[in-house]
Amino acid sequence: MRFRRRLRLLRSLGRDQSGLAVPTALMALLATFGLASVAVLSTVNVQQSTKRDHSSKEAIAAADAGANIAMLRLNRFAKELASYQCVGANGEAQVPSGGWCPRSPIETAGGATYYYEVSAYSGTAGVQVVSRGTSGSVARRVDVSLLLQPPEGVFKNENLIGEEGINFKGGAPFIDTTIGTNGSASTAGNSTPKICGNERKGYGKEAPPPECNGTITEGTKKLPLVSPPANIATVNSNCRLARNCANGEVDIIGKENGSSKTGVTFNAETRELTVSSASTTLTMGGENYWLCKLIVKSGTIIMPVGAHVRIFLDTPEHCKLPAGATQFEIGGQGSITSGFIPAQGFYEIPGIYMLGNGTAVLHGTPKGLNELMLYAPLGSVEMLGNAKWNGKIAAHEIQINGSIEFTSSEKLQEPPVTYEPLLQRTRYVECSGTPTTPNSGC
Repeated sequence: MRFRRRLRLLRSLGRDQSGLAVPTALMALLATFGLASVAVLSTVNVQQSTKRDHSSKEAIAAADAGANIAMLRLNRFAKELASYQCVGANGEAQVPSGGWCPRSPIETAGGATYYYEVSAYSGTAGVQVVSRGTSGSVARRVDVSLLLQPPEGVFKNENLIGEEGINFKGGAPFIDTTIGTNGSASTAGNSTPKICGNERKGYGKEAPPPECNGTITEGTKKLPLVSPPANIATVNSNCRLARNCANGEVDIIGKENGSSKTGVTFNAETRELTVSSASTTLTMGGENYWLCKLIVKSGTIIMPVGAHVRIFLDTPEHCKLPAGATQFEIGGQGSITSGFIPAQGFYEIPGIYMLGNGTAVLHGTPKGLNELMLYAPLGSVEMLGNAKWNGKIAAHEIQINGSIEFTSSEKLQEPPVTYEPLLQRTRYVECSGTPTTPNSGC
């Protein structure tokens, strides 16, 4: 009996599965958890790799931005650099140590930071700039060598340049060309600019979106100073305005109808030229004019076909004017035109060069097309109203308040001029390792 009972019990256990459910489920859960853990770890590794790759790219971009900013500042204070060997961000003299100038303060570029170190200036050998960019826990360094070289064409890639900023303050201006600034192309008030062309802005700065398939890039560009002819003070075309040239040449004045007044005044002592009558035209056919002020309140200045006119406006201090004084002005009833006639093969426009920190105010009559090349690397330009302009403009800062139209024809030819040399890149390498000196591992 006992044997039969035990046999039945064994057979019953062989058929019963009630005790296997829990361990089976537990094993399945452990297997699923293991697979999920592998996926999670893989995702974390990918995210960490992506984050580090982003930080690495951001760090090298910040280092490059720091090198560009250093070059920009060194060019701004090139004269002080030759005297002091080391200059700070504001042109202050610094004392080198071990052949290197003091490290710059830490600055931001987008989501990263940078600082740079500059070797003491040594004349023909130029300088070295080592810039370090940091993003998160990633740091990258670049080493850039700079030498004084003649600058490339200022208007090679851009035709409206505000070195420190282009500020749209009102109206709906239409800019049908490329623009560039080391700062921002900012808008204020109800300004709604339309920019039909490529835009360059400063690192981490702002700019309105371009139209007409234009693109936005970041970068810096230093406007070089102009070197006027060495003998400009004694050999110039001012006698044409004073009407006392030895060869009898004069600039042609179109008088007002029915009046003996000319509407044109020129003070040879103060070198100030003014056109103040709406029906007056002044045709300037000389070559190099040496002025302190050119004011066209109303009326028209004409640069005839075939003329190679360059007007150099001396610095405010040399002209006994306050800093920022208005030295060039085209009033609301004034205009300036040239012999730019593409259909006949004439492409030149007059060149106006402001040598100091004066101001140019361009209002202009909307009745016709105004044409000029204006270059004011230390000065400011203010454009007002709703006139139409064809030309090239570069200044330390540009403000646009109105609904002007500005274009730059492809065939425009600016007068030749000599620019002072700038420090430019001759070598660029990425550094490695932990630095013991600024340029170690470079």
